[in-house]
Amino acid sequence: MIQFPASTLVGKNVPKTAFYKHLEVGTKLKARFVEDIERIEWWAKLAPSTLNVEDGKAVHEITVFLVTLKSDDVPGDVFTAIDRQMPRHVLFVLRFGERYCLLLNYKEWIDPAKGTFRIIRTFRMAWTDGASLRLTIDGSTMDKVYESLAGQVSGFGTRNAADTKRIIDLQQQLERKRQAVEALQKRVRAEKQFNRQMALNAEARALKQELAALQEEMDNIIKKI
Repeated sequence: MIQFPASTLVGKNVPKTAFYKHLEVGTKLKARFVEDIERIEWWAKLAPSTLNVEDGKAVHEITVFLVTLKSDDVPGDVFTAIDRQMPRHVLFVLRFGERYCLLLNYKEWIDPAKGTFRIIRTFRMAWTDGASLRLTIDGSTMDKVYESLAGQVSGFGTRNAADTKRIIDLQQQLERKRQAVEALQKRVRAEKQFNRQMALNAEARALKQELAALQEEMDNIIKKI
């Protein structure tokens, strides 16, 4: 099980109503808080004052919530709803029975003065037992601590924002181009004219070359980490 430094531990229960009472969401999402979440505990506060690290330019505090669930398939929008209210970065440790997983909504500031963020991508690990759950707090600044956590939860192994964001961007491009290739291949199968089939196949080949180049770039980023 994860062992946070004693200096970071908070151990306070947070009422679920504190999160959904003022949310501008439908009754379905509010029902998820009631039906799927058993308890929310503010487990740890990762900050310069509790970790003895320098403050970050973007990250000043990371709140760690331990969320006990009644089901292991709670949708991510529940945690997104919580995260959007928090004027700081958040790490969720989810618990269902004797199993655990980590969830981190990777985000960046929209307006620090208003405490608003944009969530770029949600990283969620597979469920595992408590003995296998591992997390290392590493970094000399809060920015570096957060990027290290994101690299571990995402599986990228990244340690800086530039690499993490580039991998996210490459993954999105790869997904779009794979979908485009599949759409072209369906059109080829449906096309009756031979010349048109050849033209569509040429488009698909060009996209596949682009796919290969993007995949190579992503592999090279991961290799250098």
